Amino acid sequence: MKKTPAIVYGLIGAAIIIVLGLVAQMYITSVLEKAVAKGESVSFMKFIGVGILSFLIIAGVYIFCIIRSIKDYRKINPNYNYGKLVGHGLLCTLVLALVSTAFSLLYSQIIDPGASKRNIELTEKVIDNSSMPEEQKEKTLESIRKQGDNPVAQTVKSLAITLVCGLIISLIAGSVLNKKGKELSDNPNNLT
Repeated sequence: MKKTPAIVYGLIGAAIIIVLGLVAQMYITSVLEKAVAKGESVSFMKFIGVGILSFLIIAGVYIFCIIRSIKDYRKINPNYNYGKLVGHGLLCTLVLALVSTAFSLLYSQIIDPGASKRNIELTEKVIDNSSMPEEQKEKTLESIRKQGDNPVAQTVKSLAITLVCGLIISLIAGSVLNKKGKELSDNPNNLT
């Protein structure tokens, strides 16, 4: 059986994202617990920094995995075309998203079902200790509570957004890596 680069890179990317997610969650929980124990507020710049850094790493993992899988697919399938390249990139995205999402659900529902609730409670305590105006505190607390209400809906929404972004990356990578298409477009007599 021939290895499919999309599946291989999808699994590698999912493993990286799972590890990154666990490390980020442990860091955030640790920061929140320390702040609650000391009765202090937390610098939200830390959370924004961790969020931005996590997003950039995750985006980099997706881009790397999609591009590598398309490049490897071209090597093992010399009869590729643009549609096949895009499809292969989308398959990589699907594998990566499904595996990492499945682990996330497994973690939040079976492995440590109380983790999300604990983090929400810690965040609420930290916000209560902050110097935010009361009106802003209530809005922030309300949005945090809504996030924890329906993890399945959040997961489906996240999966849909991921697939759309993966499709966009695959379309761009497929057009850049479709060298056959570029050769054909240079020759005006060969329009097929």
